[in-house]
Amino acid sequence: MSVNADQIISIARAQIGTKATNIKKCKYNTWYYGAVVSGSGYDWCETFVQWVFNEAGASSLLYTKTANCGYAAKAFQDRGRLKLSGFQRGDVVFFHWTNERSTLVPGTYVSDHVGIIESVNGDNTITTIEGNTGSSSNGEVKRCVRSLSVVSCAGRPAYSGSSDPSGDLPQVTYRVRSGGRWLPAVTGLSDYAGITGEPITDVAVKVSEGAVKYRVHVKGGSWLPYVTGCDITDDINGYAGDKKVIDAVEIYYTTPSSVVKEHGYLKAKYRVAPVGGYYYGWQYDDETSSGQDGYAGMFGKPFDWLQITISD
Repeated sequence: MSVNADQIISIARAQIGTKATNIKKCKYNTWYYGAVVSGSGYDWCETFVQWVFNEAGASSLLYTKTANCGYAAKAFQDRGRLKLSGFQRGDVVFFHWTNERSTLVPGTYVSDHVGIIESVNGDNTITTIEGNTGSSSNGEVKRCVRSLSVVSCAGRPAYSGSSDPSGDLPQVTYRVRSGGRWLPAVTGLSDYAGITGEPITDVAVKVSEGAVKYRVHVKGGSWLPYVTGCDITDDINGYAGDKKVIDAVEIYYTTPSSVVKEHGYLKAKYRVAPVGGYYYGWQYDDETSSGQDGYAGMFGKPFDWLQITISD
């Protein structure tokens, strides 16, 4: 697909100022539904994004045709192109106005709105072009500056000449015991490990290249010994935990020389979400700089979601 982010943004920019009429009548909905529609149920932020990509001949880069933000985000996730951080110009960005967790797209908040990133700013904000926004009750196409605090996730279209530098990094696979049973394994940030509302008691981690050591902290207790294996039948060195609720985890990745030559030294990047809350900040290995604690979690607070990846 010979379409790049600049082309998409150029088409979106040309639409700035376009307004819908009563009730939410707009050319983007007319194109999407194939007829003039109106009514409060016809929000058009996603149909605007769909229209822009269609104008560029790049509808396939959205991986689905939908007017629903949640389904649009899921399409990116299903293809491993959903990003929770490191947003870029041209990303399709999904916003949340509440802290309700998404069951459709695990690891994110419910997507309430969508736009296209025009620029990533240096003050924890992004500049976007969005449809169905602004002060008008029916919405308009507008350039907005949004705080990263309201970003749920972003989809990264496979633009011409683009690449995902994390694609050839070593992969981490992990699983947890929650609710008294081991859950299916997760690879990287394709999902999270855990069950909403069920505290995690045990963790097993492995990497495709290199080595990893990890340990967990028992709620009301202490740190258990480090383990380096990944075998849920081996309760000595196959997983970290002893079937008791844990409130912190520490993970350290050792980069093999073959990977160092190509990518430099890498780190385990991981985070957890406390039961009833959203993720704490990312932790890198056992670092304690830049506000990191050396581990992910908070003593006394069990967590129910875990995500791990390998990062530079």
